Amino acid sequence: MSKANLKASEANLKMKDLFEVGNAKDPSEGKNETARPELEASKAVTALKEEVAKKSKLVRWSVVEDVLVDKTVEVLDIPVLTFLLPAWQKYREIHEFADTEKHPAGETNLVSLVEHTVKVEHYPSLQVTYRGVDIPKAKLEFTLLGVLTLEGVVLKIQDGKIKSIQGGAVKWSGELLLEKRSILKKESKFYDLTGNIDLGEGIAL
Repeated sequence: MSKANLKASEANLKMKDLFEVGNAKDPSEGKNETARPELEASKAVTALKEEVAKKSKLVRWSVVEDVLVDKTVEVLDIPVLTFLLPAWQKYREIHEFADTEKHPAGETNLVSLVEHTVKVEHYPSLQVTYRGVDIPKAKLEFTLLGVLTLEGVVLKIQDGKIKSIQGGAVKWSGELLLEKRSILKKESKFYDLTGNIDLGEGIAL
């Protein structure tokens, strides 16, 4: 299995990292361009192009389109933990540690999770504005679907809370859709979750 160490903090791992697309300000050598053809073909973007033409003849569509591509990447600026933590809270082998009779205050448990998957279903949106005013018919509603596969994850649980994540690896298989049209699709490599990801006060079970 091939793995890659994260350059940024593992706690800050975002969905856009797993899609391997760049930041809006740093398009990562054109990787974002994979989204452009499918965006252009969507009914929502066609309607947006018409609305922009009505607003001003001075606004070049090519400029708007460049911004739109970058903003599409920004809707993936979602921490991976947003999907993992709620799923883990439902696991029976984890939830039992919420029982204060079996696991009294101050007791610390390290729980090793077997290889498992977490289903992702999320609906980010993008509202386009002109001079601070929403453009009618210019709200792009996306669908993020896929599966996160994890292995070797160890959770530190104390006082009925997940306090930290110790080690493990994660990869992604899924896509971002607009009008049921695949805008971005990716099956990523495994990323090491090396070290200790501190969750502060913890996530209640």
